[in-house]
Amino acid sequence: MKKTLLIFIAFVSFTKDATKVFICDSKGSKKYHFSENCRGLSPCKHQVIEISIGDARTKKLTLCGWED
Repeated sequence: MKKTLLIFIAFVSFTKDATKVFICDSKGSKKYHFSENCRGLSPCKHQVIEISIGDARTKKLTLCGWED
């Protein structure tokens, strides 16, 4: 039972940071988005890129207000 629980915990912790999000690839970006079509990305004048949510949090980005 303990082995199954440890495997489950490891799986959940690794998949959480593997979730892909979208950001505007500019120095001024402050938010990440779950949808590439989020209206919070519409003012982006740079390229919209896909990164992991872990990388977005490492960059100190927070979830877009239109998506929470």
